[in-house]
Amino acid sequence: MGNNQDRRVIRTKRELELALIRLLKKKSIHKISIKELAAEADITRATFYNYYRDPYEMIEQMQDKILASIQDIINETTGGDTYGFFIRLFEYLNDENVRAEILSFNSDKGNGYERIGYCIHNNYMLRWGQKFTEAQAANYKYYRYYIVFGCIAVVENWIKNGKVETPEQMARITNSVLPKEKMYLKSEKDLAIQKEELAV
Repeated sequence: MGNNQDRRVIRTKRELELALIRLLKKKSIHKISIKELAAEADITRATFYNYYRDPYEMIEQMQDKILASIQDIINETTGGDTYGFFIRLFEYLNDENVRAEILSFNSDKGNGYERIGYCIHNNYMLRWGQKFTEAQAANYKYYRYYIVFGCIAVVENWIKNGKVETPEQMARITNSVLPKEKMYLKSEKDLAIQKEELAV
């Protein structure tokens, strides 16, 4: 009984997600009513309230799931392997079209692509910034935004253009446009060597 119920919940939430995406292609989230969303998903309003407060909470939760997966990729590629990070990111976004569509919509927390950018910035870039000298830190503050959101623009345009290139091609392209001096992705060992060189 429990497994059947779990499967029904998963199926219902999936139908709701697909219904919301269909409606978001026609109008902004501010104009979508719960009554309309429930009808599109062929469920009752009461069933909708079993899972979500409103469409805003729904899109946020859908994006949160994507961000959690990207967070896992970040955690597993923190040693300076930018190609490894990008190949996994593009493969993940290429795996299911719905993921890419979810990111294009705005929620109360902002655009999904912006949220990915800040996720990468706050969890990947800031940790390296703590290793720099005071003089480096001033440049790095704006450099990291330039790098992160430039890469996010590449991801967004790849998706908007129909994901023509393969994830491997996109990982190479994105990695190639990064500055050769990857100060923001250096390993602990590299940073220690750099600090010694600056002290000489």
